[in-house]
Amino acid sequence: MDERGSTVTIPRRSILGAIVAGLLGLGIAPGAQAAGPYQLVLDQGSAFSILGRSCGGIQEESFATGFAPSGYPAGNVNLSTRCGGSGRGGGYKTTTYTASASVVWNWFGHVRSYARLEGGGGGSPSFEQTDAHGDRIYNAASRGYLETGEPPLQPPDAPGEVAASVAPYEVPGTETEHLRMYVSWSPAPDTAALLTSSTVTATPVKPGPPVLTATVDGNWTTAALEPVSPNTAYVITVTSSDEEGTSAASAPLELTSPNEDGEKGAGGGGTAAMTCETASGTIKLSPGLSETPHVQNITLKGELNGCGGPSPAESASIVAHLQTTEEVTCLALASLSFEPTTAPVSAVVKWAPKEAGTSHGSLTVPITEAGEAILGGSLQGGPFSSPAAVSGAVYESFTGAATCGVAQGKKQAKPVKSGTFSGSSIELG
Repeated sequence: MDERGSTVTIPRRSILGAIVAGLLGLGIAPGAQAAGPYQLVLDQGSAFSILGRSCGGIQEESFATGFAPSGYPAGNVNLSTRCGGSGRGGGYKTTTYTASASVVWNWFGHVRSYARLEGGGGGSPSFEQTDAHGDRIYNAASRGYLETGEPPLQPPDAPGEVAASVAPYEVPGTETEHLRMYVSWSPAPDTAALLTSSTVTATPVKPGPPVLTATVDGNWTTAALEPVSPNTAYVITVTSSDEEGTSAASAPLELTSPNEDGEKGAGGGGTAAMTCETASGTIKLSPGLSETPHVQNITLKGELNGCGGPSPAESASIVAHLQTTEEVTCLALASLSFEPTTAPVSAVVKWAPKEAGTSHGSLTVPITEAGEAILGGSLQGGPFSSPAAVSGAVYESFTGAATCGVAQGKKQAKPVKSGTFSGSSIELG
């Protein structure tokens, strides 16, 4: 971190998340005590998306300008970086690149939204303002600051588009098998980047079987719950949490699990319409993973084989387009903590034999080599008269992942752009 503190938001967020969790556990509202001051800055990834360059880091000058219509602190951030030339043509001269952004922060000094600001982001060095809740913003030494009194904390909106399916799952390295539930959802877009966790709860309609829960970190949008009781009706809900609180539960989804073999039981409904034994294919990333944060456009091309169910479909070819919901680096491959969330763009599944038709919809899968990547999404058309949830897990391997971001001799590090995936027991229904 340099003297401007432009990268402090990452460690501070982790620390504040723990503090907030502790206060909530004690029944103390985080806004009940004054806190801060928090520096109002733009994180380096977002700054790069505005400026488009980073030579040894992006320097920032920020000005608080008031409270936004939403009530949150708002201001302007001026960005700059100096890039040196090289060789005879470059003349060893330096070029300074500048840009500005308008930013809205949350009550913990983290970026809630931002946009490019044309014409430069001005502000008064002596500006100071306090709202009706005792929250104070002010400028000092080319930096905006926030001190909170009792801020009007706003938990995120409830997640939507919840989908779920159940299928047999064999525990790796054993001969033990049980039913596993796969759940996917879409977080509220306004606060998706600020989420600290989401919790899925599957409650049996009739008392007896245990309630199943799973919590995922950050803004992940898929989870697996196990073991699922056979022939049991469950009500599934999802909540999302950030530093300001926990959302209301999503609209409830009811699902009835199959029997122990994954076959539809007498209870009806909720079972997979189709199971495909294997899935495999390729992954293309653009512009590719490197040490410079970028939003990745993802293209998956692959095959589903050994498909069985009530339809005549036996196999399929897949083309799916996705995009990461945030700028990511090489860290995404090596650690589940940095596994980025992906948002679907489109998916087309062409079934064989041809008379089985074509399905359209969405597919989501994280980018990672750190463990299994859980599939999500839904398809409609072809074998499916109504939306069919996609669930399962695949393992990914990327060319050049071990040296991602590492220069090879005098050559610059090459971005990681391609990989493969493979999995089994993919459920659709």
